[in-house]
Amino acid sequence: MRRRQFLQNSLLAYSAAQTPPLTAEKPLLQQKIEEAIYAFVVADAMGGSVENNVPEATKAKFKDWDFNNFLPPTAKKDLETGLGKGNGRTTDDTLNLEALIGCYLHHRDHLDAYSYANHWLKEITEKKVWIAEKGAEMIPNDRPLWWPERYVYQRLAINNAEPRTAGVGNWINEGFQGIVLPVGAVNAGDPWAAYREVAAFGMAHTESFGVEGAAVNAAAYAAAFQVNSTVESILEAALRYAQDGTKLAIEDALKVTRQADDLDTFILKTRKAFLPYLQLSPRIFEKSDNPETDKKLREATNIARPSRIGCIENVPIALAALKYGQGDYFKTMKASIFYGRDAESIAAVSTSLLAAMKGSNVVPQKLKKEVDAINRRDYARTAQELFEATKAIFEKDEKQLRNRRAVITGS
Repeated sequence: MRRRQFLQNSLLAYSAAQTPPLTAEKPLLQQKIEEAIYAFVVADAMGGSVENNVPEATKAKFKDWDFNNFLPPTAKKDLETGLGKGNGRTTDDTLNLEALIGCYLHHRDHLDAYSYANHWLKEITEKKVWIAEKGAEMIPNDRPLWWPERYVYQRLAINNAEPRTAGVGNWINEGFQGIVLPVGAVNAGDPWAAYREVAAFGMAHTESFGVEGAAVNAAAYAAAFQVNSTVESILEAALRYAQDGTKLAIEDALKVTRQADDLDTFILKTRKAFLPYLQLSPRIFEKSDNPETDKKLREATNIARPSRIGCIENVPIALAALKYGQGDYFKTMKASIFYGRDAESIAAVSTSLLAAMKGSNVVPQKLKKEVDAINRRDYARTAQELFEATKAIFEKDEKQLRNRRAVITGS
């Protein structure tokens, strides 16, 4: 079903419910957006405390963990202060997701690089929000966001870089590729439009395969929000639009993913499939077929440099976890968290794609209530606001299509 028909059906359902009892069912797209946002923030809160662990370290601590409960803090400082990552507190991934949603709420139109400069920067530098891991109301940029993510403020607000050339480096995009759920929602049913919009917007944030990874994820989300979407249709959309090393890495990771494999085998196979796209020196592979590199170490690597071969690890692994889980929320979550490394971002994408596909009854209600309470949010309300913005943007799209039709038909 094309995006136009899909959104029209959803909006008709909304219009029919303008004066309903309070128990009236929400429009389908709103349900999907709500479930996807909850899946994202729950996964972010679940995996934050084990971020950057290798699989063996996470497994040693939490092999038998019941994922109906949030993982606890693991860092000594967080255990001592009762703050930091863990126990349901979200990380900067959620702050950046909220910032992107805020861009749509204020701009109420499609986004590009200038939208990033004019709206994104305001979201992360001018508005205080409750940040549970800090136990205070803060401006997101002062949390602080990860250094590369703060660097965009220097590029645009201080150095006055032209937005379409402002994006630098692929360290930044580990976060950026994972937060494009809202772009997929706004372009629900039209993966190509979602891909193009993220590419236009992301040029102000990152470059090269960082933009590509985010664009591919956006296409996957747009497919997931479609009516009657499936795991296969989501993966097909991602592969249809992916380019260069990102496409090759996704193909290789999906090729070795088998639902029947145990978790250790899934992790080993997908990690090995991804390694050729990590931009490491061949000499590093002589030492190990599963190398771990300190993120601060740049010797003998091309990590973070533009590349037609490189790929963000999170993108193929999140899609592989989605395929591995085949609709099972907990299996998808565990595959992502136990993969390690940027675990919470991988889990946020894989489980929110699944939730966008199913639309309801994916994320346990217990976790939804806890993540709202702990982080002082109402993510159902956030989803409703994004849905309302999506409708407003679609109305503009329809007007433009009517204008084009008049030009082409001469009537």
